[in-house]
Amino acid sequence: MNQKEPYPLNVREKELLHEEEEKLGRPLTELSGGPAYSMCFACGKENPLGLHLHFFSIPSGCLAFFTPSHEHQSYNDRMHGGLIMTLMDEVMGNYLFLNTGIPAYTGKMETRFRTPVLIGETVKVVCREIRRKGPLSVMEARVLHEDGTVAAEATSHMMFEQKG
Repeated sequence: MNQKEPYPLNVREKELLHEEEEKLGRPLTELSGGPAYSMCFACGKENPLGLHLHFFSIPSGCLAFFTPSHEHQSYNDRMHGGLIMTLMDEVMGNYLFLNTGIPAYTGKMETRFRTPVLIGETVKVVCREIRRKGPLSVMEARVLHEDGTVAAEATSHMMFEQKG
């Protein structure tokens, strides 16, 4: 039985995804973590309070789209900075997990905010891996406005979960 996606991309997010696919000349594959993390705050399909992100594989990284609503604001009509950081953190961590099957945790994250994200504005969140050595990975992420300008950027040192 085919179940309907509980939190699909909205119309604008679908349009931006299509634009990305046209730029790359191919459909983008959605990365999925499966049912084990269904309550994840970022992407959990069963978390009614979550962000409901969808992650898509791009060359050397992944991307997601997000449209903040009034529940995501700090000052009037501005997305909360901690949630902007959460978007970047989740894209980086999920990229590593969805490509290795091993959970990765943020050890250190340095963020620079450049311009506000407005409530109702759809942003693109992209990440790429800079380097990996043993159980550590250095990642970069950016939150981009529709015109391509940077709203925020981060560098994160991620630690892969160790067995035993």
